[in-house]
Amino acid sequence: MTALDDLVDDMAGLLDAPCTLEDPDFRLIGFSGQGRAGVVDEVRRHSILERGSTPEVREWFLSHGIRDATGPVRTPADPDRGIAARLCIPARHRGRVHGYFWLLEDEHPISVEHWAEATRIAESAASLLGLVERRQARRDANYREAVEGHGGAAQHSALELASAAGLDVRDPVACVLVHRPDLGGQLASRSTRSGLVWVREDSAVCAAVVHAELIRTATDLPATLSALGLGRRLSSLDESTWVGIGPVVSGLAELAHSRTGARVALRVARAREGGTVVEWDALGPLGLLGVARDDDLARTLLTPRVRRFLDEAPAALVETARVFLDEAGSVARATGRLSVHRQTVYHRLAQIERSTGCDLSTGEGRLRLHLALRLAPYLG
Repeated sequence: MTALDDLVDDMAGLLDAPCTLEDPDFRLIGFSGQGRAGVVDEVRRHSILERGSTPEVREWFLSHGIRDATGPVRTPADPDRGIAARLCIPARHRGRVHGYFWLLEDEHPISVEHWAEATRIAESAASLLGLVERRQARRDANYREAVEGHGGAAQHSALELASAAGLDVRDPVACVLVHRPDLGGQLASRSTRSGLVWVREDSAVCAAVVHAELIRTATDLPATLSALGLGRRLSSLDESTWVGIGPVVSGLAELAHSRTGARVALRVARAREGGTVVEWDALGPLGLLGVARDDDLARTLLTPRVRRFLDEAPAALVETARVFLDEAGSVARATGRLSVHRQTVYHRLAQIERSTGCDLSTGEGRLRLHLALRLAPYLG
């Protein structure tokens, strides 16, 4: 948010020291490199690169009384922890701490003559943080009403979301769900961006309501993060990030449909390795996870014999069934992919039929087993 960035720069310029602003949970809000050159430590690097601090570092700083402080507090250096000496200025407004300004000190401590002005800057930041937190809570509530509500209330909430994103309610949009560490705590202070509004889906997942054009080419994680304004890529974060992209709909009145698709896509993504992006339009049969209840799908597809086959059959048999069905029932192509003799494939197929009760010479038998193989990992 530009106003907060300006206050961070003002603080750094006033006290002539590199400055960061973090929220009460030590998640990065903004930083400035102004001030004396050469003052840096490992904690500042970690905060800027990974947008937060470790629990051990947080506890160390809190042990110096910053949570209850009403004015600036000096914290000592701790070389073993990679911590330089700092001046901490709590961003407090109406008795509540909304964050902390951190200014690195070297052998020349920051003069106390500017502390009063620094405290006023911190109070301005706290007031602004309180405002953006209330704004974010309102956006979250509008999103919830738009995707779960009905009638006039849902329409009004869709209008407010459109206004927040700089959208027309008839613009084509998609819901994108992002599971990424600490993203939810950063939303309130993120800069606004035309065509995009962020909301909190739940404690672990954030939703971006985004103009369809912005994510038109977002097929992998780097492109998706860039489209959503999360362009800084860190392997440690990317390995714990999963994204589900819902279908494009013709306006915010249909956002609930896109959100449903995004939830299924994210569910599939989270069953895979970190950094996976899944689009609803590419789900194929896995899209059934969004239109039928899990227990209904399980009862229909996972008969006792099929479930026993999936749980107990040798891996070679299950893989043969998967490859044979993926190759549209072609023994020749399955033989090539499995690198075994044709007669081995025929022998395994006979075993599969006996175990599952599915007649693989019929389209219905192949379809039932293929769907069971595809959906079973998501049905428990």
